[in-house]
Amino acid sequence: MPEPAIWKERGARAAGGPGLRVLLRPPLRGRVVAATALSTVLLFAYWGLFTWVPSFLAAPASAGGAGLGLVRSTGFIVAMQAGAFLGYTTFGVLADRFGRRPVFLAFVLGAAVVVPAFGLFARSEGAILLLAPLVGYLGHGYFSVFGALLAELFPSAVRGAAQGFCYNAGRAVSALAPFTIGALADRHGIGSALALTAAFYVAGAVLMRFLPETKGQELA
Repeated sequence: MPEPAIWKERGARAAGGPGLRVLLRPPLRGRVVAATALSTVLLFAYWGLFTWVPSFLAAPASAGGAGLGLVRSTGFIVAMQAGAFLGYTTFGVLADRFGRRPVFLAFVLGAAVVVPAFGLFARSEGAILLLAPLVGYLGHGYFSVFGALLAELFPSAVRGAAQGFCYNAGRAVSALAPFTIGALADRHGIGSALALTAAFYVAGAVLMRFLPETKGQELA
């Protein structure tokens, strides 16, 4: 694959330069902090939710689950993944048309509504079949923002380093998510624990207010 023209013009000159140090001081520091915090809450919500969805579907109602059992729950996982596929593929199209921020906010705030409903009220097969694709769609689609928005936030000279730092710092912290949600499930039931991940989606919506809209802007 040939290098992009913008890298040849601007980024290559910085190769071997200050690297990560540039990210930790103005004018990029504020964006790095906000983008890292955004990655952290989104990945925490993702791993906290989807690690435990199979257990939720299979667990008995007495434990806060849907009571489907391991075998019957498989079909509903497939329905959720079909929604996830549509979320991944439509987010970029919508973001290009309406802007990164409004589409992102629609996805995460939608997830903040649908996920608690799924965790607390999805006890019939009909309700699960209705909500599972929505959870997959809204709970996965915003991942496309990591490719579009994060790349557009930073100049070419540090774009790769900035994306890698923000995303992977968030991923490191989110490694605690399965343990945290599992511990809450032991205390309050797995459905209630899944519902609490809505707070992280709301936090993502708040953090997005600290990042600029990048639709239509020229890359630096």
